Amino acid sequence: MGAMESKNSLRIIREQLGLQLSDVADFASISLPRLENFESGQIRPSRKQMERLADTYGVPVYALYSDKLPPTSPLPVDFRKSDPRPAALSPKGLQVFFASEKIAKFTKQLAKVVGYKPLDLAVSARKANSSNRRASELRAAFDEWFAKRSTSLKLSGSNEQQFMGALRLFFEIQGGVLQINDAPPSDYLGFYTYKEEKFPTIFVNRSISSKKAQLFTLAHEYCHALMDLEGVSNPFNARNKIERNCNIFAAEFLAPIENFTRTVESLPAGVRRDAASLIEATSRATLLSKHAAAIRLVETEYLVQQQLVTWRRIFTRNPKEEKEEEKLVSPRAGGGAPHAKRLSEIGQLPVYLACKAMEAKFIDSYDVEVGLGLSANLQEKAFSLVTKRFKAALS
Repeated sequence: MGAMESKNSLRIIREQLGLQLSDVADFASISLPRLENFESGQIRPSRKQMERLADTYGVPVYALYSDKLPPTSPLPVDFRKSDPRPAALSPKGLQVFFASEKIAKFTKQLAKVVGYKPLDLAVSARKANSSNRRASELRAAFDEWFAKRSTSLKLSGSNEQQFMGALRLFFEIQGGVLQINDAPPSDYLGFYTYKEEKFPTIFVNRSISSKKAQLFTLAHEYCHALMDLEGVSNPFNARNKIERNCNIFAAEFLAPIENFTRTVESLPAGVRRDAASLIEATSRATLLSKHAAAIRLVETEYLVQQQLVTWRRIFTRNPKEEKEEEKLVSPRAGGGAPHAKRLSEIGQLPVYLACKAMEAKFIDSYDVEVGLGLSANLQEKAFSLVTKRFKAALS
């Protein structure tokens, strides 16, 4: 590894990705002094240690043995900042992001070999010149599509689970990948990414948020997709105009203004006078999480900003509370068969196209396991489930 040692490639790659030495050491299970020696060239990493570092940096292990620096994926824009710029993510957050892009690239390759042509049901929404108009156009297209398939899709669960199941299919039949998986909440609650050689991808972090909060995050990221603005987000901490506009879109899409106003006005006067009670009742009666309902209530002038700030200060002391409440109402909300859970994590479109490619004998079970991370023992059931869903969604 002589050339690499002299060029401090390991250090340069780490710094390009904005990672701290101590964070990499913890994530890769390598002691900090040893990693420092690797970067200075004083000690050669073992093959296993090199594999861990390659996995952390999102590059193939063979590239770390080359005289040339391996290309690293550009860092996503951080829309959590008041002035969006490349994100400084944790090793785990980057790993999830890189894994998502890998699946998106494999999906694009699968679509090409099977000749898949996605639908385009969002033309009017992309052309709209305001967040509210964009949301109205997309909701109209979604409602028209869903009304014809609500029975055949056979969606189960709470209202928000059924809505989310339909919305993710609506996004994926149009050539997008939608993944709902775990990532460090401190890195992002969601992201949207799209490169020419990959399929557009929305990621929703399920690790801490309630189902309604996940749904709001999905709608928020859908707005990013319509505007083709790549990056990581936390919709509940919007610090710039782009994020505020995406929140306006999400609120209007999930709770159209006329329906929302009618719902709030129907609540007892005593409930409307108390901010916490109003937020809770509004969330319970709509598809909005408590936090999203609070934002919507400020936008519609049922609450003032200071009431939101005060309520948020109390609410954020225990961000898991809403998720726990949700489990009491719907105990099976976090369950599901292993193949269905994995299908949700990977995205349905990649698995659907993998099934088609296997049927045409373009790829085999091992290719699917490597390309998508779908183990061979789950493939048959996952293929069966996703084929039924897409048949109903495309009918």
